[in-house]
Amino acid sequence: MYKEFEIGPIRPPSEAESLLLRITRNCPWNKCKFCALYKNHQFSTRSIEEIKEDIDTAASYGYGWESCFLQDANTMVLTFDKLREILTYLREKLPNIKRVTSYGRVDSLAKFSVEQFTALKEAGLDRIHSGYESGSDKVLKLINKGYTKAQEIEAGQKVKASGIELSVYFMPGVGGKELSMENAVETADVVSQANPDFVRIRTFVAHQGTEIQKDIDNGVISDCSDIEKVLELKEMIANIKNADGRLISDHIINLFEDVNGNLSTDKEKMLSVFDAFFSLDRQQQKRYQLARRMGMVRSLEHMELLGAGQLNKIDSYLEQLDSEEKLEAYLLRLLRHYI
Repeated sequence: MYKEFEIGPIRPPSEAESLLLRITRNCPWNKCKFCALYKNHQFSTRSIEEIKEDIDTAASYGYGWESCFLQDANTMVLTFDKLREILTYLREKLPNIKRVTSYGRVDSLAKFSVEQFTALKEAGLDRIHSGYESGSDKVLKLINKGYTKAQEIEAGQKVKASGIELSVYFMPGVGGKELSMENAVETADVVSQANPDFVRIRTFVAHQGTEIQKDIDNGVISDCSDIEKVLELKEMIANIKNADGRLISDHIINLFEDVNGNLSTDKEKMLSVFDAFFSLDRQQQKRYQLARRMGMVRSLEHMELLGAGQLNKIDSYLEQLDSEEKLEAYLLRLLRHYI
């Protein structure tokens, strides 16, 4: 019988096939207004002995994992020495693993020197995922991220200088209508200066019970529409300069999954996806929005693959959703099911 080892609640989509190794429990910050994942859960670190026991257990399975993700929300909160010891032991016991990755908050990353990151790279850390969310200081304060744009750039540049891959996440729409274009331009500036290897898009969706939903309800933030978030993302991409990482739209909450490419060579191709959408009349746009949010399609091209029955179903919904307000409310209901 296999012995169980501890697994946390979350991982990036790109780590779906990875061994999940829990290093810390929950989130040491746990104050971001948009997040409800770790509320009412206390942060703690696991002992070296517990972690090594789980590594031994995983090794005993004989399963051929090629990657490992270190959980939970911010493994990089640990000391340099503890991280290096864990990585060294992991690589010794599971030598077939080709990639080790971790989440890391900006303020935790900023505390390390380039030399320390280089040593962690040598010990076996290949990629760091970090939820930047926005490059605007106003938005970062609004959503209570607990760090600044300058820290994002500093942390990113240190990670990159060490040879560790950097994968950052941004949320179009998280600053609301009032800060939408600032969010786009300032985020583009962070990408331009930090030049992460991956820029992953997570379109903002407000969830009931979160602090940011309360701000929306109280008029502190005016929630962007589905289309306004798309326009914000387009503006962000257009304003990125001198970056050669890859932008990836790898989540169902994004309206277009095919906005993917190198930020140096593929910008025009990515922007053409938005242009194709905005060239449609409003009824065709609504058709696509609803089909996408119902999980029927991943791109505009996929609309051509829908059968008559599926299109009739979409049109029957749109007959009932006979105003922009009703459509937005229904799209939000659908989106909330995905997170």
